[in-house]
Amino acid sequence: MNKRRFLFLLAWLFPLSLSGQSLQLADSLFKKGRFYDEQGKMRQSAFYYREAYNVYREHQDTTGWLKAGKEYASALVYRSNNGRAMELYKMLLEVKHRANDVYNRGDILNSMGWSSRRIGKLDQALSYYQKSLPLALESRDSLLIAVVFNNIGVVYFKKGNYPGSLDYYRKSLPYYKGLGSLTSFARTLANIGHIYKELSVYGKALDYYRRSLIIRSQLENVNQLAGIHDLIAGVQFELGNYNQSLTALQKSLEYRREAEVPQATASTLNDIGLLYKNLGQYDKALDYYQQSLVIGKKTSGPASIAITTRNIAMVLWQQEKYEQASELYKKALTLKRRINNSYDIALSLQDLIRMELQSGNYYLARQYAGELKAIGDSTNSNDILADVYTWLGEIEKRQENFQQSLAHYKKAYVYSRFLSHSEQITPLKNIAEAFHRLNSDKAITFGQKAVAIIEESRTKAGALSELKSGYFSRHADFYIQLASWVLNYRQDKAEAFRLVELAKARSLSDELAKAAQDIAERLPEEVRIERNQKRHHINRLYSELEAAENSEQHASIQQKIRVAELSYAAYESSLYAEYPELRRFKSPEPLSLGEARVLAGEGTALLEYAVTDNQLIMFLISQNEVRVEQFSMSDDQGLEAELTARVSAFRSAVLAHASETVLQRRSSDLYNVLIEPFEDDLKKYSNLIIVPDGALSYLPFEALMQGGHYLIENYSIKYVPSLTSLTLLDSYASIEDKKLLAIAGSQFSQNELGTFRKSSLAALPSTLIEVDSIASHFKRPSVLTNREVSEGTVKKLLNRNDYQFIHFATHGVIDEERPWRSGLALSIKGKLTASSTEDGMLRSSEIFGLRLNTEMVVLSACNTGLGDVVSGEGILGMQRAFFFAGASTVVVSLWNVYDRSTAFLMNQFYDFILKNTGDEDWVDSLLRWVGWDESIPFGQKATAMRKAKLQMINHPLYNHPVYWAPFIVVGR
Repeated sequence: MNKRRFLFLLAWLFPLSLSGQSLQLADSLFKKGRFYDEQGKMRQSAFYYREAYNVYREHQDTTGWLKAGKEYASALVYRSNNGRAMELYKMLLEVKHRANDVYNRGDILNSMGWSSRRIGKLDQALSYYQKSLPLALESRDSLLIAVVFNNIGVVYFKKGNYPGSLDYYRKSLPYYKGLGSLTSFARTLANIGHIYKELSVYGKALDYYRRSLIIRSQLENVNQLAGIHDLIAGVQFELGNYNQSLTALQKSLEYRREAEVPQATASTLNDIGLLYKNLGQYDKALDYYQQSLVIGKKTSGPASIAITTRNIAMVLWQQEKYEQASELYKKALTLKRRINNSYDIALSLQDLIRMELQSGNYYLARQYAGELKAIGDSTNSNDILADVYTWLGEIEKRQENFQQSLAHYKKAYVYSRFLSHSEQITPLKNIAEAFHRLNSDKAITFGQKAVAIIEESRTKAGALSELKSGYFSRHADFYIQLASWVLNYRQDKAEAFRLVELAKARSLSDELAKAAQDIAERLPEEVRIERNQKRHHINRLYSELEAAENSEQHASIQQKIRVAELSYAAYESSLYAEYPELRRFKSPEPLSLGEARVLAGEGTALLEYAVTDNQLIMFLISQNEVRVEQFSMSDDQGLEAELTARVSAFRSAVLAHASETVLQRRSSDLYNVLIEPFEDDLKKYSNLIIVPDGALSYLPFEALMQGGHYLIENYSIKYVPSLTSLTLLDSYASIEDKKLLAIAGSQFSQNELGTFRKSSLAALPSTLIEVDSIASHFKRPSVLTNREVSEGTVKKLLNRNDYQFIHFATHGVIDEERPWRSGLALSIKGKLTASSTEDGMLRSSEIFGLRLNTEMVVLSACNTGLGDVVSGEGILGMQRAFFFAGASTVVVSLWNVYDRSTAFLMNQFYDFILKNTGDEDWVDSLLRWVGWDESIPFGQKATAMRKAKLQMINHPLYNHPVYWAPFIVVGR
């Protein structure tokens, strides 16, 4: 037996502190402790550090036992023995010895801060770090200084003090850089990115993540590279850059597989599946979820497997594969019961209630609701109990037991009042609908309460994150439903109109909330941080409100929220004064019925439509009259679905070059509902302004037939997304030199991860002919074609503000499920990467942030297919975006158009416009100038389009509506 093995054996057989070992043994024990420490085996490292510490102390080697004591205390922290560790740190701190210099004491205090932070004592941790910092600075040890700066940054971040955190993270960077510590430098850059992401300053977050990625690429650590790509994917997702997000996740997956860490690989596969699900690409989502599940079953616990199983079930449910989804929902519940987390079990029970309702199995739905109620009672959870009674109300409603349904909904409302205001909206809406089913006008009272809370959200910083998720669009149907009740019970046309316009104006609010991010990115950094810090503070208070344990806590937090929101409102007012650009993103107030009547000039009638599931409200408004009609399907059939089917059938007939007889029949299905109720009244007018809704946004009213004539033969017709939006449009100030920017075709690079199918972006070879024809009307036109049509180049030109006309002859892609993603397909310079800021799509959310100041934007060659259910928000959103950016008029095409006929129509259209730029005679102009006439002129665009279409109707080759009907004029 050699000497080392003999001494080691003695160390096990006898207490080392009593064995009289030499200092050489203490050094050996310390090295052994370090060895296990580096392997992450903290039980063994704690043992050896402790024994080394004891030997050093016995031999009065102060330097040695200070060194070993620090490491032993740290090992105790890792083993969650914080109390013993803190005692040891405090004792070491008091040692009087030259070895316990400023560096050593600073290091001990830093470790004490770290120990406190691990157990959640943030104030205590901060105190220790702040005591450590001056000692670290005095020691001039760059690593300790960097670590203390970084640790203070971490505490500030956890406390929600983002400016403070940012300051200290930045202070640590030059020290890490000077030391050549690339790993720490890259990690700190990512930490700064986290702050900006938390504050929703996504452009800055992406910039810091990108810088971190560059450094990590030099280190070639696959785990770190995977991690930073995950972070980039998260930011790109928040920005709506799904292509880049997918690219980042795919890179992460490559690195995860290379690192051979199965659980991390399964997690990334799950994330990719989730992203594909959000994009509506369910087959791809299933593929990635199932890959994740295969790995998870081998390497993960029931919690992770349950999450992926539920994700697969949700996708199958979306695909209407209800039996398969049901089996997996049940498996997920079984797994969650093994873990016994009440809230996770509650989530799965709600999935099963929803499933049984869909199947009409009310007995089982009640059973699951009973289990859910037991969890709510045992956990004293107001949110679960509110959900329970909502489900019970739904079960009774499905069986037409409306009185019982109402009783359950009232109980749900009682529990919701202990939650945030937004949680009260659904119970109030349900109560209102139940009263309507019972033919009670109390439906209006509770409906108005719901609307009041929704409207209140518009002014609150705490709802901003919800606004970005389409907060108002989720409630738009209810506004229209309430308008219908107001008409039925009170015959109040003015209030009904206000609610309809409110619904349309609030759809704009959703888009403004998304677009405002682009403008906010242009504010000074300190302003962005302070503004988002205030918003984040309010969001945190709302989270605390939902977790409040009793009514006193609830009332206290509500008071804090009121104070914080008042403070935020005052702050926003000061920002509007200093940065007027922000005012653009204030949600507009809806037009009143009286104001709408003033808008209509002489000879003009306004037709506004509002659609809910089973109700169509129609207004005819002019200076002299207001009429309202309602239409619904018999036997509670879905009117919205029926209207969509009729619009689709009419469009299909047009696109198939159907005969006049077929067109007349398809047209009658729509004309009799939409126009015929007002037919006699409309004879007094020559101009129609149409405000469509839902699938009607895809209907060219001009092509509807009556008595063998198209509607366009009797009226000049134009459209607006809402009458409120019409008042927001400025008339274009005419200039002598009429400039044109024409953009033809595109080289949109279809990435294999792209969110749009290749077939939907077919080549557009003859757009060059179209723009050449249009350009011939102008002296010095600017024309971009093919590879010149990059997103960056187009944005730069659009922001120059000196084009009277902008003509896009490129694909428009409409995304109805995510309207803000709708846009124009352009191209990108270079390869699409994870951190690319452009993806070759000029989206609605980006268009909002442009400053155009242009008379007319024409969107030619759009590709806007009509699916089974269409909200119309995609195409309406693109129109609103251009109006908000500064266009007075937008011309869109409702389907793919024919090249030669389009060139002919556009040539005629521009010719008529340029020959008739004087909008009205001097008498009308004078009356408007002195304020005696407040109406908005109908304008020349729709009149010019009518003339061009009449030329087509009289053309031997182009008289079918397939050639001329798709183009509609929207706006002024």
